[in-house]
Amino acid sequence: MATTTTFTAIADPPEVQKANPIHGDAGKDFGYEGAIVAGISTYGWAGMAIIEELGDQWLTDGWSETFYRAGVYVDDQLTTTIEPADATSWSIDQTNSNGTITVNGSCGLGRAPWFDDFDLPTRRSPEPAVERPPRLDPSQVPTFEDYPPMAVDLSREVAVSWATDRLADPDPRYVDGDTPVVHPSWVPGQMTPLIRHSYRFGIGVHAVGRVQHLAPIHAGQTVVVSGRWTDGWVKKGRQWSTTDAVFAAEDGTELAYCRQTVVFLA
Repeated sequence: MATTTTFTAIADPPEVQKANPIHGDAGKDFGYEGAIVAGISTYGWAGMAIIEELGDQWLTDGWSETFYRAGVYVDDQLTTTIEPADATSWSIDQTNSNGTITVNGSCGLGRAPWFDDFDLPTRRSPEPAVERPPRLDPSQVPTFEDYPPMAVDLSREVAVSWATDRLADPDPRYVDGDTPVVHPSWVPGQMTPLIRHSYRFGIGVHAVGRVQHLAPIHAGQTVVVSGRWTDGWVKKGRQWSTTDAVFAAEDGTELAYCRQTVVFLA
């Protein structure tokens, strides 16, 4: 049995466009039709179908692997289909109204088949943001080193705003009560801020993502995000970089693992 959902893409907020101009006026400068919507938003809209198919268990003990195949633009009509691929996984296919694949991949419950591949950081005590962060040259990414960890305010106000303002997804699970569940896109959404916590860098796009949920993530707490540069390479003249991260509650409980692969465009 398959689950299909549809959603009309919305623009990224001004602060996202300012931080990465490819999501704003600079989109055409890099060969896109215009401003492209951030990958974490398209992932969040795909998540609607994942939860409908797999249920709330996916948010506490589930996984996803997604590949970002084509740019998504404001007002694109996105259709996401989740259907069984084999005994333990489901396929993810998101297309726009032209039939172009924008995101695809797989998801499932329990531990992912690549769970043991994460190269997690050992540096896990939060550190203040760097006041004047150095410019990061993509060719000099400090691979196999830990980032300075960051503490993230996950108040109810922040969590609800992420779901309703950033994703336009006011599902009751994300907005009701004093400590609602956090929208699943919030986890990969912290990966770029983790870099900017200590470095300045140019324009990049999200290429591949992995998320492993380990426990429920509720609003009303501070979450520590710790990361590690795990790889860097050149492909077709572009610098690529991969980061693994662990998300921890105030008591140290591990909430999620995340891997993000980025292509630096400038």
